[in-house]
Amino acid sequence: MNIVINPDYSKLSLFIEQLPSDFSKGGDMIYEARNQIKKFRVQDIDVVVKRYKVPICINRIIYAFFRPSKAKRAYEYAMFLLSKGIRTPEPIAYIEVKKGLLFYQGYFISKMENYPRMMRDFYNSIGSGEYILDKFAEFTLKVHESEILHLDYSPGNVLYEQVGDDVHFSLVDLNRMRFGKLTKKECLRNFDRISPSDEVTSYIVTEYSRLRGWDIASSVETALYYKRKFWEKVAKKAALKNKMRKDS
Repeated sequence: MNIVINPDYSKLSLFIEQLPSDFSKGGDMIYEARNQIKKFRVQDIDVVVKRYKVPICINRIIYAFFRPSKAKRAYEYAMFLLSKGIRTPEPIAYIEVKKGLLFYQGYFISKMENYPRMMRDFYNSIGSGEYILDKFAEFTLKVHESEILHLDYSPGNVLYEQVGDDVHFSLVDLNRMRFGKLTKKECLRNFDRISPSDEVTSYIVTEYSRLRGWDIASSVETALYYKRKFWEKVAKKAALKNKMRKDS
């Protein structure tokens, strides 16, 4: 078993070391699907633990010898984002459990993020959220100029909090990221899943393009093209699932 602990949280070492055996016994379940996420209260700190699903055999080999596990990536990417001034829940530790020579299961432990809202607030419409969407465009520009591309830049993975005139954002679910200089196409495509609404996407990309000094009309057109392609794919996948459910 491989355990890496953030030195700032060394006092939680015993809790972390016991997680593989104690995860199922305690904590409050926040999310349960492919992966499981639980909240624990440890030494007056609210801690979130994500236990990843046991991967298929080929991925167990890949994570053992060729590629960092999702847990390791989540930890290291969080450290990197924080070093760039991009808010994300503070990483506490990660655990890699092996069976024999092969990777078996990963755990990512972070401090609970207390931002109360998600960008899902603007899933279908702008509502009265123009100011927050302006700030979101500004935040996204900072992320992109830091040469960070969140490959699952979806409304559930962007948390926010408004305090007076300040709007603070925090990114979660960091397993799928890419780092390096971004093309204009990559930047605009990154808005493809933030909302299925043309209105919302157009508004955000208009402000984002204005801040970058890009042609607004062509930028919005490009972003909407990728947005529509993504949501058409989502709709087709959902329709296929419904059909299979009816036929079974």
